[in-house]
Amino acid sequence: MQSNFKKLNNSQVKTTIELGKEDLQKYINKAEDIMGGGLEIKGFRKGKAPKEILSKHLDKEKVRALALEIALEASLSDVIKVNGFDVMNMSQLSVENNDSVQLKYSIILDLFPEIELADLDKIKVKRQDVKVEEKEVEDALETIKNSRASFIDKKNNEPAEEGDRVEVDFEVKTDGRIIEGGVSKNHPIIIGGKGFIPGFEDYLAGMKKGDEKSFSLTAPEDYSYKEIAGKKLDFVVKMNDIKKVVRPEANDDFARSLGRFADFTELKESVKENLTQGKKMEKNQKLRLEILDNIINLSKIEVPDSLLNKQLETMISDFDNTLHEKGLELGLYLSRIGKTQEELKKDWTKDAEKQVKIFLVLRRLAKDLKIEASQGEVEEMAGQAMQSAMANGETMPADIDPAKLKESIESRIVNEKTLEYIESHCAI
Repeated sequence: MQSNFKKLNNSQVKTTIELGKEDLQKYINKAEDIMGGGLEIKGFRKGKAPKEILSKHLDKEKVRALALEIALEASLSDVIKVNGFDVMNMSQLSVENNDSVQLKYSIILDLFPEIELADLDKIKVKRQDVKVEEKEVEDALETIKNSRASFIDKKNNEPAEEGDRVEVDFEVKTDGRIIEGGVSKNHPIIIGGKGFIPGFEDYLAGMKKGDEKSFSLTAPEDYSYKEIAGKKLDFVVKMNDIKKVVRPEANDDFARSLGRFADFTELKESVKENLTQGKKMEKNQKLRLEILDNIINLSKIEVPDSLLNKQLETMISDFDNTLHEKGLELGLYLSRIGKTQEELKKDWTKDAEKQVKIFLVLRRLAKDLKIEASQGEVEEMAGQAMQSAMANGETMPADIDPAKLKESIESRIVNEKTLEYIESHCAI
């Protein structure tokens, strides 16, 4: 077997492989053994006839087709292994010659890029203390009370006021264009709950069912959605429903109604513990992201176009699914905000590059450190995932591809172990 390579760019290699007569005969023999293993010939046990007799009873074209399949797979695997190629994807297979004396073919290999990884020992990120304030506990208790609240239609078409639960349709524009996520139907809001952009709920107070209103607000400079921070926003709102909210009293009976608390004090302690655990998880996630940011900034990483485009396609697909859950279509949404898919991808390119770099860093570290998921770990998590899905009525066993499920779970386990490793080395 002979092979040669032509580097197309930093992450692509065109590989040409040539097999001679002796190589091909080896694969012909393998194909005949496979096909002859189930062949019944009079006078011989199944698959036990001499090779020269078996050969006469086999379809020559089928043997050649199977031999070609085996030869391509085995020879390419050998070339990749011998040359240490870290293959991400294969494409454009071209068989240039295939006869009894020569098989010559070429294929393009997309390779994972080589990266110069930062020295983890030089990266130190401080852990943040976790503290839950009394007001946070009170706010959480209010949320629980709201979840158990009853809703009563207001009489005589009374206007909405603070504390009411309303449902509104709205559109939000800036500079004449609807912003990303700026369209919603029957959006539920508790007036005074401060769950929306500052000032928005003030305009809802006084509106009656069926009323429409247009108004403008300026988003705070430090608003969490950076795309509209500090910008003037133009709203069109329609009031669809108004209900008075009747909340339960915060007492021992209320705590016991939740099922597992002896009194209100026990409920409050549980809420505080849950908030503490939630904050710890949030802080830990931010810590890991900060460590990864440091690693990325101190490493040399080239993002291949193939990986970047794949990540962008995944982001578009996920966004499309989110829109479907809200009863919206991607095409209609893009039309409303005046953008194409390509423009949306351009807006998301920076985030996509970061996600790819995180993937490449974690993959490289897992490979260098030989971090793996055991078969037992994968089997256990796969079983739990399937049981959970069936319990929730999400799917039936026949709908699940066990191989893909296990592959996904294995990746998650390896990523988590790798993140635990960098956290243990870089967090102080």
